[in-house]
Amino acid sequence: MIKGNKMRFFSIFKRKKNVHNVRVSEHKQNIFNDAAAAVAFSDAGEYETARSIIDRNKGRRTILVFANGDSFSENLNDYALEMAKRLDYELLALHVTEAPLALSDEKRETAMSAFRESCLKNVKTLGQRADKIGVSFNHVIECGNPDSVVAKLHARYPGMRYVLTEPAPGIVRSDAGRTEIPVFDLGSYQPSAA
Repeated sequence: MIKGNKMRFFSIFKRKKNVHNVRVSEHKQNIFNDAAAAVAFSDAGEYETARSIIDRNKGRRTILVFANGDSFSENLNDYALEMAKRLDYELLALHVTEAPLALSDEKRETAMSAFRESCLKNVKTLGQRADKIGVSFNHVIECGNPDSVVAKLHARYPGMRYVLTEPAPGIVRSDAGRTEIPVFDLGSYQPSAA
């Protein structure tokens, strides 16, 4: 479960009331601009960033299904599978926790082992359902800060476009029996320079 109001990474996508229709279109990347940016990052010693820019088009288009804990709701599973199928995207399930970091070394490994077992048990059905409908599926279990883990995965999976999460507990609304699932578009996200 997400603790507090919202995680820092996701707070950039604050809900805004908008009564206008939104049309999303995908623009082709300019390979010359990408090459120039990769060279600039490489010259500055940012080799991982340069590599991710170069490899951006090589990666399979991916939807990240994010859980800050060991399970996903049925509504999130259903939505993620339907979206991946319709868009012909790969599905990457991520379970992340920070809890074991607060424990001593000997207790940390035991807690992480129990977390892994619970995640594997809970994600099994999602993997089977993805296979049944022809959606490519991967699963990652991480221990660490959720923002850092998502950023690291975004570099590892350059085709990652969307992040789906559980709705915040106080914001859950249902319309005709359907729960709204937060969808974050990383294609429109531009990190601020430090």
